[in-house]
Amino acid sequence: MHSRLVQSDMRIVDAFQEFLNYATLERCLEPTTILWYQKSLKPFYKYLRRKVLQPDVEVLTTENLRDHFVSLRLGGNSPRSLINIMQGTKSFCSFLVKRGYLSKNPFEGLEKPKLARRLPEFLDEEEARELLQVCISLKRKYKSRWKRDIAIISMFLFTGLRKRELLNLKLKDLNLERGYIKVFAKNKERLIPLSDTVKEYIIEYLEVRPKRDNMDYLFASTNRKNSPLTHQGLCDIFKDLRGQVKFKKKISPQILRHTFCTLMLRNGVNIRDIQLLAGHSDISTTARFYLGCDDKQLKQAMNKHPLNT
Repeated sequence: MHSRLVQSDMRIVDAFQEFLNYATLERCLEPTTILWYQKSLKPFYKYLRRKVLQPDVEVLTTENLRDHFVSLRLGGNSPRSLINIMQGTKSFCSFLVKRGYLSKNPFEGLEKPKLARRLPEFLDEEEARELLQVCISLKRKYKSRWKRDIAIISMFLFTGLRKRELLNLKLKDLNLERGYIKVFAKNKERLIPLSDTVKEYIIEYLEVRPKRDNMDYLFASTNRKNSPLTHQGLCDIFKDLRGQVKFKKKISPQILRHTFCTLMLRNGVNIRDIQLLAGHSDISTTARFYLGCDDKQLKQAMNKHPLNT
């Protein structure tokens, strides 16, 4: 158990490193999350260095935090960007309180910038069908790449996977006999059922998937031998498809994830089931994203009021 005695002589630079080690080794957070923490904390450390050459945790005051965030806002950071930075810094301060380096969190009483509510972008049913059909009709030089890309787009549309979750899928995570995939993310595991449609696309891909020695990831790179599909490789798939579809909306793994959730909601799936399938830790996240975005559904619901004549 960590001591509750306040150790205010802890240098900020050492505290930063201890926090990153904790996030990496104890919480096993994704590399992208670790990088986000580093980007959030680096400007604050530079700000503190301008005040004190070797700052310790004593300089982590509400006043200094407020001054830092005001300077970022005046420097051109948007309210959304500022909130993102504040969240990373707040996690760091909470860690310091937990470890006994601070007596209280300096974020207490610090207000966040106000944000206009931004609804998630998504494809409607017709656009989602067009995207999948374009992917199917877009013949590739190598059949393995063609079938792989179809399987990938269908998995995003039919399961709502996050980008990192899809790239991390391994062959052992796939159970076609029972019809599900096992996903591990954010220190949690969940099982996602597979529809017959997406199972068919996966089976067709597995029949032509290149054989790779010591490479057990589900989606293999077609350019790099014995390598899984990379983030850049996934970006290239979406870049190709953007030039082929007729609609003007953006397409990305995140937008297809929102598409999955929105289409499920529109077709009567309850919000609790969507939360479990999407892997949201809190149902309020699901509700905030999707319950407020379907005006058409709300109007239809109001028309069902029994007092309507």
